[in-house]
Amino acid sequence: MNLTLSALVVLACLGQKAPGVEQVLKPEMTLFEKQIPGMWLMEEWTFIQPRMIIVDVPGKGRKLLWYMVWRATNRGDSPRLFVPKFLLVDDKSNRYLDVIMPKAQRAIQSREDPLQPLENSVSVVGDIHPSLEEGEDKSIYGVAIWEDVNPRLNGFDIFIEGLSNGFRELKDPVTGEAVMDPETGKPKTQRKTLQLKFARPGDEFNQNEREIKYLGHDWIYQ
Repeated sequence: MNLTLSALVVLACLGQKAPGVEQVLKPEMTLFEKQIPGMWLMEEWTFIQPRMIIVDVPGKGRKLLWYMVWRATNRGDSPRLFVPKFLLVDDKSNRYLDVIMPKAQRAIQSREDPLQPLENSVSVVGDIHPSLEEGEDKSIYGVAIWEDVNPRLNGFDIFIEGLSNGFRELKDPVTGEAVMDPETGKPKTQRKTLQLKFARPGDEFNQNEREIKYLGHDWIYQ
């Protein structure tokens, strides 16, 4: 184990927070989206850029895991059904869907804030109730975890679904007609998705969360 990974272990054991910058996004729907009845967009999404932690995973041994702590806040006037999906895609086109690891989740909570329970993408499924500016905060806190992330990557994106119920039909770029799903016979759809962009100009032998840099974000349909 190199010195960087050893330092991460020490931080985790001491319950100290790793360095990171909290980003608060307060998106708004486009003028077109505002005309769609019933469409909503989570008004406040907070995250800390991805970090690393070593955990002894049952059946897999000691593993270096990537994770991102987040908070979802409903500033609307009615509950929103939250069914999130967190997909990490590196600059080599490798795709990593977040995993459920209770032991790692507990270790991350202990490191970040032992008093703040963290949900995962399964346990969090359900309604997020409105949080008024001067009332009770009903934000939901959670964490996304990825394993076996390519140590040779230089950059990556995280795609998050579930922050909006917006969708659109996929159109053929030539004919403009709806693209049909051969299995269901119905038009294929794309969901409104948050894309977080990061750079990590490190190397595979010295993985260090301090090298991860947040580059910005986009809202896309995919």
